[in-house]
Amino acid sequence: MSIGRILQIIGIILVLDALYFGIAKDSMKTEVLFLFIGGMIFYVGRYFDRKR
Repeated sequence: MSIGRILQIIGIILVLDALYFGIAKDSMKTEVLFLFIGGMIFYVGRYFDRKR
């Protein structure tokens, strides 16, 4: 498993955590922050995966 795939998985997990915080904890600020960080990590993983 490459570093790009691992980063993509971490990004998806962070996005799922963001949805949990938005629905269960009713924290919009945390949800948007986790969505942004998860999305950025996912796209960095895609960048590394494409280079290979």
